[in-house]
Amino acid sequence: MSREAAGAAIRALREARDWSLADLAAATGVSIMGLSYLERGARKPHKGTVQKVENGLGLPPGTYSRLLAADDADAELAQLISTTGPRESPARPAGAVVVDRHSDTEVLEGYAEAQLDALRSVIARLPPEASDEYETYILSVIAQCVKAEMLAASSWRVAVNAGADHAGRLMTHLQALEATRSDLLQRMPASLTARFDDACARSSLPEPVIATLLGISAEEMWDIRNRGVIPPGALARVRAFAEGAADAPDDADGEAQR
Repeated sequence: MSREAAGAAIRALREARDWSLADLAAATGVSIMGLSYLERGARKPHKGTVQKVENGLGLPPGTYSRLLAADDADAELAQLISTTGPRESPARPAGAVVVDRHSDTEVLEGYAEAQLDALRSVIARLPPEASDEYETYILSVIAQCVKAEMLAASSWRVAVNAGADHAGRLMTHLQALEATRSDLLQRMPASLTARFDDACARSSLPEPVIATLLGISAEEMWDIRNRGVIPPGALARVRAFAEGAADAPDDADGEAQR
């Protein structure tokens, strides 16, 4: 078959167990970046990597090779599990992954880069401007982007605390993710969240005051402007604020009139 199909089957099994890449990395000793490569079929995995993943997931030896040769990797994996039964696998790891001072911070950089590449691939298939049918989908991509930004920010903090050399590159990834998210928001010029964000930028009122006007928290204010998520109870007030700002003259216009 292909490395892509075999990797996708491994990923599906991991997700079915509600394990994150970090969970599997902690269980196997394989870096997040290495696991990402295996699941995407981006590189031919080392034999030792395959063995660690099979052990970590409680699969019989040779599972990955059988998936490579199968016409349907998902069906082959399901048959393997039902026939042989998975070996006892370790419990889902708890707590944060410990980052080694000298080398493992590179894993965080690789993971951030993999997420950015995945987002760019999705964005490349989006229309230049959003119609109503695409708005919900684009908002879901924005939500993915925000999650990736948060991970990159946390990874940057860990890298700095560890004295690693990768902090600068992680900051570059974070800035690229932010630019990506901003571009996605601009693809929805007619959306309420985009109009609200523009209204906040034009307003002379500070964000805490706007949040008080709307009856929302600072976190909810951030979610509206950066994720396009509006609390249901605040929808009417958000719409009124956006429309009021649109009707008001710009500061420059006001100066000209005076």
